[in-house]
Amino acid sequence: MRVTISLIIFLSFSLFVSGCEDNYIKPNSAQNTTWLMKLAIENNDYEEFNSLFSDNRKDTISKGKFNELQDIITARSLHSNYELITFDNDKMLLVRLTPLMEDNKVKVEDVLVVPQHIQRFFNKEDFHGKQ
Repeated sequence: MRVTISLIIFLSFSLFVSGCEDNYIKPNSAQNTTWLMKLAIENNDYEEFNSLFSDNRKDTISKGKFNELQDIITARSLHSNYELITFDNDKMLLVRLTPLMEDNKVKVEDVLVVPQHIQRFFNKEDFHGKQ
């Protein structure tokens, strides 16, 4: 009888633990990735922070710069979604989007023409140090 109860408790616990495994936040969306990045900064976890970068961008933020980011972080934060549209005429639009809504749609919240002097930030070649 005791063995049966112990076995039931063990199996229940095992099912609970394995069921919770899928509840971890994964970097599978823009919101999740930025939330995980903020959490890594708050927890002073440089390794986790660095793991969120694409392979060719890992280690581009030094430990010193990471420490500076800790001074910026506050408990409350707003995470926004943006898409950048670049045209052949060297013009850019920055589009702010809603999070995924209940009807499985993402809506436009605002559109901004990116000023010429800010476009360099978005130019991948300049950003990566290539000319």
